[in-house]
Amino acid sequence: MYRLIQKFFLYILSLCSLRFLHILSILLFHIFFSKKSKRYKVTRKNLDLCFPDKKEKWKEDLANNSLKEFLKSIIEAPHIWRVASKNKISGSNKSDLSNLIKDVEGSIHITEAIRKNNGIIFITPHHGSWELSGLYAANNIKTSIMYRPLRNKILDNFVKHGRACTGARLVPTDSSGVKNLLKSLQDNNGVGVLPDHTPRLNQGIMSRFFDVPVNTITLINKLSKKKKSPVLFIYSERLKGGKGFKIYIEEIVENFYKADDQEAADILNRCLEDIILRNPEQYLWSYERFRNRVGVKENAYN
Repeated sequence: MYRLIQKFFLYILSLCSLRFLHILSILLFHIFFSKKSKRYKVTRKNLDLCFPDKKEKWKEDLANNSLKEFLKSIIEAPHIWRVASKNKISGSNKSDLSNLIKDVEGSIHITEAIRKNNGIIFITPHHGSWELSGLYAANNIKTSIMYRPLRNKILDNFVKHGRACTGARLVPTDSSGVKNLLKSLQDNNGVGVLPDHTPRLNQGIMSRFFDVPVNTITLINKLSKKKKSPVLFIYSERLKGGKGFKIYIEEIVENFYKADDQEAADILNRCLEDIILRNPEQYLWSYERFRNRVGVKENAYN
């Protein structure tokens, strides 16, 4: 019975309009995210670390608005996946995403990268609807993305089906998954990587994010060095009033390709900061980014 209720709830969410889902998200924020909630505390801690000179009112407002945007990203996902699955282009594996995506800035970068026939490394930060960003990437070129199974089997199957609905191939978050990503690039296809994922202790490299010590992945640089594939940031902006989304595609700075792991991590974080500051409310500030830090005794979230 519980599984049926879960499936029914997800199905109902998929049928609702974006506008309704975003209003619902704001209502849920007031129910679940008090100042005592874990996500609020993590969000405020991150903002305190990254913006020590900002006034309390500014950080409180940003924390509240960021958590509302986080809820929107969760609640809207079933709708996004349903629309992408339903609107298949005849005679093609691609989907018509025009009901969701109202504008795309920088699509020429994907076109040029595909023309080079050397694979593409998509960097997809937790900004706006990262689910839609991934769908858009896979809708343009065969793309492999890492996926860690969820404990809840109903949600796991639902999420896997959703993320694969425009053709993405899901690979494990382990060494075999890395080999799959490299194979995808060798076949001149795309791969998707989260730049703001926190690696395990001693598996990344220490850098700085908003001038705070942070453990940073080196996978993007290593993949780029192996295949000389172009590296593109792809992220989305949620439009007001449930009107849809705008997708942004940007090239990483040129000196990234010649950088060692340390320089590449620093460049990655600087680029990420630049993207976040354009619309900080739509970044996932509730993620525990400052964990597993070599040489840092303090646990930021204790």
